[in-house]
Amino acid sequence: MVDPAATDAAVSPGEKKRSPRKTFGIPEGWIARGFVFEVAWPDDPEAVARIRSHFGGRRFAYNWALAQVKADLDAKKLDPAHASVPWNLYALRKRFNAEKATAAPWWQENSKEAYSTGIADLCVALKNWKDSKSGARKGRKVGFPRCRSKRKDQARVRFTTGVIRVEPDRRTITLPVVGTLHSLESTRCLERLAATGKARILSATLSERWGRLFVSFSCLVAAHPYQAPTKGGRAGVDLGMRMLATVVDDAGTITEVPNPAPLRATLTPRRRVGRQMSRRIPGSIGHRAAKAKLARLDRRVVHLRREAAHQLTSWLAGTYSEVVIEDLDLAAMKRSMGRRAFRRSVSDAALGQIRPQLTYKMAWRGGALTIADRWFASSQIHHGCGCRLVEPKKLAKQLVCATTGELVDRDSNAARNLRDWPGDASCSSVGAAAPKPSSPAGSGGGLGSDAGASDAGGGSVRPLQSRKAAPGEARTRKGTPRRGAA
Repeated sequence: MVDPAATDAAVSPGEKKRSPRKTFGIPEGWIARGFVFEVAWPDDPEAVARIRSHFGGRRFAYNWALAQVKADLDAKKLDPAHASVPWNLYALRKRFNAEKATAAPWWQENSKEAYSTGIADLCVALKNWKDSKSGARKGRKVGFPRCRSKRKDQARVRFTTGVIRVEPDRRTITLPVVGTLHSLESTRCLERLAATGKARILSATLSERWGRLFVSFSCLVAAHPYQAPTKGGRAGVDLGMRMLATVVDDAGTITEVPNPAPLRATLTPRRRVGRQMSRRIPGSIGHRAAKAKLARLDRRVVHLRREAAHQLTSWLAGTYSEVVIEDLDLAAMKRSMGRRAFRRSVSDAALGQIRPQLTYKMAWRGGALTIADRWFASSQIHHGCGCRLVEPKKLAKQLVCATTGELVDRDSNAARNLRDWPGDASCSSVGAAAPKPSSPAGSGGGLGSDAGASDAGGGSVRPLQSRKAAPGEARTRKGTPRRGAA
């Protein structure tokens, strides 16, 4: 293919060069927030058709713009002097507006934002492919964009102009062209801020998921002071699959948050519903009913994961002044697991949601979030003596100290090491500094040192319940069976 950089600089003769826009910045004293509300499908068939038409218009604009890009690349191969349309929203949308009368005679039925959303999505996909090809994008390689079909494409449309508001009755949402939609939940959290001038709606996205409609708002909200952390101090957080999080603070108190593992809890009903779908005729009433059952299970899994992450991060931000977590490579964790059930447990825990949520919640509370080096072996270094722990078998819960031979709980040991992570540690990929080992029992010690041997308990404890390891204690608390344990 032709170098995409050449297409960016191609400008037709006589065309005025457009001045670049300034990058949008959040004003001082304001924060960016999102609000999501589920809305009901309209009872009017024409209104439902109008929503479907917006989803289709976005998909059509995406495929049309992709066809123009491919045609320009093919023409560039034959004629290097061919003037291609730059790969940006302004140029492609201008080209679409010039040809929409013939390419899409029905364009007036939908809002212009439907076509703009599709073209903007293509620009993002092209940029991701270009950055991945040049090595500027991290992660797995991104392929060249493909045409989107009705069966696989996510139905959504984004509105940035027009009438976008939450009505005072707190049950009605108004969108351009689409009209009014009845919200299935109260919009009070956004309406009261918008009514007092403390919130400004930037955009609204109407999307369909699991057969239901959702409206998400991107807003600027006036920042208000949050309450200071109740406990303060420093805490180390070890994320995992047996326990969603193991937290150790300066006083040595261990708090274990169980992993709900919602996907594992629904595997049996999912298999049953899958068999039902396979025995139904596609398009029949029974097939649609089985498909709706599967969608309900998927929705439950997503909501339970999200709720568990929000409860954990809100509690950490409201309790401690400084939190230390590890930089996890979740893709590498999946590859190293081997068995499919273990890889599924990594995805089921959804550990990637915790760090972004904790970042902005700690900033709201005025706390500090420290990210330990990815190559720091927090679970392999013994917090008591600094030796390397021996793993009896892969993914073992209890590790063995090579010096004393005692059993060490893997999660609590890692949380202690993360809590004592030094601020001047090397962040390079090689030679990450290890935290200083705590002082021996009864000798006092530095930051967050725990008296006695490391705790060997690994029982399940309800969220936000704490326990303090006694000197020389090696006990296991009995509780409910752990879900999602590897």
